[in-house]
Amino acid sequence: MLNFLKKLLPFLMVFSIIFYFLRTNDFYNNRILIADLGGLPWLYAAIGTVFSIIAAFAIQKEWDQWNSLVDAVEGEVDGLDKLYRWSSSFPEPSRTKIHSNINDYLRTLIKEGWRYSEQGLRSPNIESIFDDLSSNIFEISSSPSQLTGTSFTLFSRIIDSRSKRLLLSSRHTPELLQNTLRLGAFLLIGLSLFIGVKNIWLAYAFTAGIACLAYAMFIVVNDLNHPLRPGNWHITTKDYEGLLGRIEKNHQ
Repeated sequence: MLNFLKKLLPFLMVFSIIFYFLRTNDFYNNRILIADLGGLPWLYAAIGTVFSIIAAFAIQKEWDQWNSLVDAVEGEVDGLDKLYRWSSSFPEPSRTKIHSNINDYLRTLIKEGWRYSEQGLRSPNIESIFDDLSSNIFEISSSPSQLTGTSFTLFSRIIDSRSKRLLLSSRHTPELLQNTLRLGAFLLIGLSLFIGVKNIWLAYAFTAGIACLAYAMFIVVNDLNHPLRPGNWHITTKDYEGLLGRIEKNHQ
């Protein structure tokens, strides 16, 4: 919430200065249409309606992907946790190898995984560690043991969640839709200054409210569009850090 206000307050200050300049300048009084003298409010309302529909569609789409990404992260962490616990019953040296792989995977993911994923890339270090983990799991799965079925099921769940996380982390709103939202927000904010209301304080309250709402909607869409990039809403590595902390605590 604090980061959101830090973005919103500078915008409101700039908007207030522009509003004051226009309302105290002769340009506004002589050349801007007053709201009750024509169809200007209806035209403005049409722009607001179109922008609202586009923004609602984008927010809903991004929110669905956000929830799916959260589920993927939780599924991957839960799978790694269960695999670590389950592999504690493995014979040596498989147990040590898998535990080491999971520890290295978590540490490297926390250190550099998010940076690569946000760019739609895969970390070579993480891929190498995961390949080693895959080899060790398949080594267990290929042996005639009661551990085989559960091991393969847990690892398959990790693979599915991980693939889903990587896919959703790199997906972004199409550039055309993003530019349309920028244009809509600019028009809604800019044209709100030219809707004449005789009482200056009432005019400021309405126009500032409209402008802040349009800007806030754009911030929401932009943050949801970059779920791993630090912002007002973003997914962090705290779940992976929590799992790594629990593992390290158990081995102390």
